[in-house]
Amino acid sequence: MVDLHWKSNMPTSDMSPKAPKLSLSFHNHNTDIFSTAPSLRAAYENYLHLPELRNHWNTPHFPNWTNEPIVKPALQALEITFRFLSILLSDPRPYSNRRERNRRLESLAIHQIEIIAMLCEDEDHNSATRGTAPTAHLTNTDNCQTRSYSQESLLPRLATWYKSKDAAQRILLSVECQMRRCHYTLGLGEPNLAAKPSLLYDRVCKPREIHALTGQRVENHENDAVHATHQIAECWIRAACKLVERIGDAILSRRFEEAAEDLHAVERIWKLLSEVEDLHLVMDPDDFLRLKNELAVRSSRGETASFCFRSKELVELTKLCRDLRHNVPEILEVEVDPKGGPRIQEAAMKLYVAEKKSAFEKIHVLQAMQAIEAAMKRFFFSYKQVLAVVMGSSEANGNRVGLSYDSADSLTQIFLEPTYFPSLDAAKTFLGYFWDNADSKLV
Repeated sequence: MVDLHWKSNMPTSDMSPKAPKLSLSFHNHNTDIFSTAPSLRAAYENYLHLPELRNHWNTPHFPNWTNEPIVKPALQALEITFRFLSILLSDPRPYSNRRERNRRLESLAIHQIEIIAMLCEDEDHNSATRGTAPTAHLTNTDNCQTRSYSQESLLPRLATWYKSKDAAQRILLSVECQMRRCHYTLGLGEPNLAAKPSLLYDRVCKPREIHALTGQRVENHENDAVHATHQIAECWIRAACKLVERIGDAILSRRFEEAAEDLHAVERIWKLLSEVEDLHLVMDPDDFLRLKNELAVRSSRGETASFCFRSKELVELTKLCRDLRHNVPEILEVEVDPKGGPRIQEAAMKLYVAEKKSAFEKIHVLQAMQAIEAAMKRFFFSYKQVLAVVMGSSEANGNRVGLSYDSADSLTQIFLEPTYFPSLDAAKTFLGYFWDNADSKLV
């Protein structure tokens, strides 16, 4: 048992009989994530050209740049967003909700830039990765103002088209503002007032090859929107998977500051994925449901896997985020009691109170892990509501009318399952009760 120096201050005999008795044994529902049938998953991947995208992700072009597996898919998601914006502004349908979709896409692009800038900034703070990004000085000697351009990205072209000029210029200003704390900029045509080196955007992102991976030729204007939406999500899911993979190494190496930074990036990506899925809410209902029928997207009766689990990468990311809980004993430097004792809970309480000034980085890591759990469960709850809005509640429930909770769909199981960090939850519960009881004594 861990010796708590402040344990004598805990209320004992005069403790209220109504003190919470927290049980750490939960009903073990079957909360495994079920992937969909191989044929449906293969159709999903072929529709989105995921094999070709994975080939891009798995082919390193800059061996010395450790951030390439993370930043590359993030930049590709951003570039697909630019393509999505150009498709939207070219939509001839008079009934399309063009103004709201334009606002949402612009907001999505800006939020992606924020995360990309955060990843680049964290890279600069790490002495092992600082200066490894592929950059070049692209200066214009004719003007004192330096401007860098990608030759293949759609954003500089959108900045000159009268339909997209306003949105594109706001996005460029966002790049300029968000990258101010980094020693280089993205090279998308932003002003680059500090004359910083520019990322070799075309060589990293390969926009021309990414734009070649467009959707199938279907006589439905929502097809391009659905295709782009899911490609954006898949790119960010890939980036999050790579982040979670290196978090474990950082924890084992006791690099808690780096682990906390990556954990917060993963939390932001889960929130971004919710924003991506919300793009379905502004699609035309009739066109979308007709496209759904043309693509044969439907759930069969009794199927437990939701539509989103046709994504192999999303299943993997969800499992990786759930398994972060196994790092808690390593962080607290205690072993799990085989008899179920409160070793981890007491170590967490000691960390929160007695060691918070000397080991605050550990607290940051634990807090970020719980933030990921909250963001992930929020994503799946939100996704279920989006399905109900765009397809109807029957389809969102997988045609499970009249079935019991034990046979509930995987989405419901995920956001209703108990916390992944019961020891941390118990530590905060009893610590909160301790301070409530201490305050009552002072009255």
